Amino acid sequence: MTENRTLIKGADWLLTMDPDLGDIPGGDVLIEGSKIVAIGPDLGVVDANIIDGTGRFVIPGFVDTHRHLWQTQMRNIAADWTLSQYLVGLLGTLAPVYRPEDVYAGNLLGVLEALDTGITTILDWSHCAILTPEHADAAVSALTESRSRAVYAHGNGAPIWIDRDLTADWSDLARLQGGATGGLVTLAAAVRGPDFGSLDVAVKDWHAARDLGVPITVHIGVAGYSHRPVAQLHDKGLLGPDTTYVHCSRLDDDELKMIADTGGTVSIATEVEMHMGHGYPPTGRLLAAGVRPSLSIDVCTGIGGDMFGAMRTTLSMQRAIDNDLIIRSGIRPAHLEVTARDILAFATVEGARTLGLGSRIGTLTPGKDADVVLLRADTLNMFPVNNPVASVALAATTANVETVLVAGRVVKRDGKLVDVDIKRVRQLAEDSRDYLLRQTPGACLGGAWQPSATW
Repeated sequence: MTENRTLIKGADWLLTMDPDLGDIPGGDVLIEGSKIVAIGPDLGVVDANIIDGTGRFVIPGFVDTHRHLWQTQMRNIAADWTLSQYLVGLLGTLAPVYRPEDVYAGNLLGVLEALDTGITTILDWSHCAILTPEHADAAVSALTESRSRAVYAHGNGAPIWIDRDLTADWSDLARLQGGATGGLVTLAAAVRGPDFGSLDVAVKDWHAARDLGVPITVHIGVAGYSHRPVAQLHDKGLLGPDTTYVHCSRLDDDELKMIADTGGTVSIATEVEMHMGHGYPPTGRLLAAGVRPSLSIDVCTGIGGDMFGAMRTTLSMQRAIDNDLIIRSGIRPAHLEVTARDILAFATVEGARTLGLGSRIGTLTPGKDADVVLLRADTLNMFPVNNPVASVALAATTANVETVLVAGRVVKRDGKLVDVDIKRVRQLAEDSRDYLLRQTPGACLGGAWQPSATW
C-alpha cells in the first residue's frame, strides 16, 4: 500500500481554495494513486510515503489558461516590441522557419519552466506559423514527456494568420482526436475570431470545433483590431460555455455581460496586455459583469513565465485603476475591491473552471486529482507568516516552490525537477534558437532587433 500512498504531513497551512474546507492551519493531505482522499489536521496515517510539510504551505497547483509554448526558446526577444511588432516578428518572420524539432524544443522548455514554478496545468495555444501534423505531434510529444497536465489548443498555421478570409483546416485536430493524445493531455481549438479573421470564417471555425466536440479558445478584444467582436459573435449565435475569451481588453461592458450570460470563461494576461498595447486589463469590469477570470502568461518572448508575477501584476493594476477613479472624484479610497484571495483563486480555482477541469483540479478537495504544490514558508521573504493567502499571492517567488505533484506523481522534489535532463533541455533550446536566428534576416540577440509594425 505504501508505494501507492503519499502523505503530506504537518504542513503549516493548507490553503485548500475549497470554500467548504477553507484554510487549515497545521494539516495533512493523504493521496492514494492520483487522487486526494483525505485532508485535515493529523490524519494519523503511517503507511505512506511521507512528505514533510513543516514550514510549508500546501496549495492547489496553478493553472495557466493561455501560453504560446512554441516560442519559449526565443525568450525575451520581444521585450521591447509592441503587439504589431510581435505579430510581424514572431508570426510573420520567425515562425515560418520553425521545424517540428523547434516546436518540440520550445514546448519542452516552456512546459518544464511552468512545472518548475508550480504551474501544474497549462493550455498550449499553438499557432506556430507552419503547423503540419509533424509540428503538432512534436508539440504534443513535449507536453506528454513533461508529465504536466496540459490542453493542446490547435491553432492551424501561417496562412490563416495573414489572410483574414482564408478558411482554417481542422483535419489535423480531428486526427489528434483519433489517438495521438491521451492521459494528462487533452485538446482544444485555438480559433482566430473577428480580431484576426472575417466573421464568415469565425462562423465556420466555431461550427467545426463544436462538430469535433472540443473546447474553443480565442484572442478577442485586442488593441482595437475589430469593432465589437463579441457582439458580432453573439449576433451569429456562437457564444457559449465551451468558449474561453482571451484578453478582452477592448470589449465594451455589454459584451462582457454577453460572455457572462452565455457561460463563457475569460483568460487575462495582465503583464503582456500592459506591455504590448492590448488595452487596459479588464479584471474589474469582468467582475462587475459577473465573470471571474483566470490568469495566463501568454508569451515568454516578452515577460517572465511564473504565476507569482501574474498574480501581483493583476492585483496591483486593478487596484491602481480602482483607486485612480476614486481619487479623481475628490476622495480617498476607503477600501480595496479586489483581494489577495481573489487573485489566488484566479490562478487556481478559476483556471481549472476555465479549462473545463473544475471537477478534477483547482482545489485541495478529497476526490479530486492530486495536483499539489508545496511552498517554503520559512524563508526570509515569507517569514513570519501573518496572512498565508497574501504570502502566496504577494510575497512568494519561484524560489519558494519546493515540491510539485501532478495527478499524485511527484514531478519536483526538494527544489529540483525529477528525472529531467536539464542539460539536454537547454541544449535543444539553444540549438533551436541559433538555427531560427540563422534563418531569419535581421534577427539578432541583445535587443537590437526591432521588426516593422506592419506586414
